[in-house]
Amino acid sequence: MSHGVVPDRVAEGARAGIGPVARALAGLGISANAVTLVGGVLSVIGAGLLAAGMPLAALLVLLIGTLADTLDGQLAKAAGGGTRLGAFLDSTVDRVADGALFVGATAAGANLGQPLLLWSALVALVASFLVPYVRAKAESLGVTASVGPAPREARIVIFLIGLAAWAVFDVEAIFVAAIFALAVLSTITFVLRVVHVGRQLSIKER
Repeated sequence: MSHGVVPDRVAEGARAGIGPVARALAGLGISANAVTLVGGVLSVIGAGLLAAGMPLAALLVLLIGTLADTLDGQLAKAAGGGTRLGAFLDSTVDRVADGALFVGATAAGANLGQPLLLWSALVALVASFLVPYVRAKAESLGVTASVGPAPREARIVIFLIGLAAWAVFDVEAIFVAAIFALAVLSTITFVLRVVHVGRQLSIKER
């Protein structure tokens, strides 16, 4: 699976690195679904802190939430494989978390008087829902749609890098630039996926 602008080796290395943690949690009887829910709740809390103009607190909470989001899949594997309920819950919570992040960024833009941040976050919010929708619909039709520079992992990484620049170095402009980049990259990903699916379906229907 492509990870977009995030190098595949980096993404796979991160997953491999948390493998021992996942196995330890599985040994303690902690379920992947519980970790999924914790990650979603932390993402919503982090988004609220961002909206309140507390970037450092938001960053710390979102980093833990992102770790939980990455950990749940590894935990499911360590426990012997995921379930259909787990897959449904993971996908649903991902959409809630994505929405919360960009709603938080939109609110931050409004509070800071940053129209570029506000409108970029709104565009990124819509695109972040369209990108996985196109993939899910394509797979239901028997084709693939994993192309594009901004799948979910890439979006989260860019968001956190921008937020870290604001929180740690007090460079708000980098966060604004990161959200603008996400709006552009997510829109490009949506368009590329629609075109990719259209070509596959046209070939199948000939």
